Amino acid sequence: MLEGLTPPTLDALCKIGRISSDLSPEDLEILQSALSDPRWSTAGLSKALNDRGLDVGETVLRKHRKKECACARAS
Repeated sequence: MLEGLTPPTLDALCKIGRISSDLSPEDLEILQSALSDPRWSTAGLSKALNDRGLDVGETVLRKHRKKECACARAS
């Protein structure tokens, strides 16, 4: 029944999904926690990620958090 079930290709993911695939398991857990934490504003999280070398804009973050990005469509 589930033959051929594979994860989405990187082309089918938004920028957050693509960045996530390159992170260490520890960093991925931190990012996922931050994305789901309502104490982080989208602007604040974007700035914090950019300060750490990840080029992530507010629009990308907002769409990913609302599940309106390519990641949501690919799952």
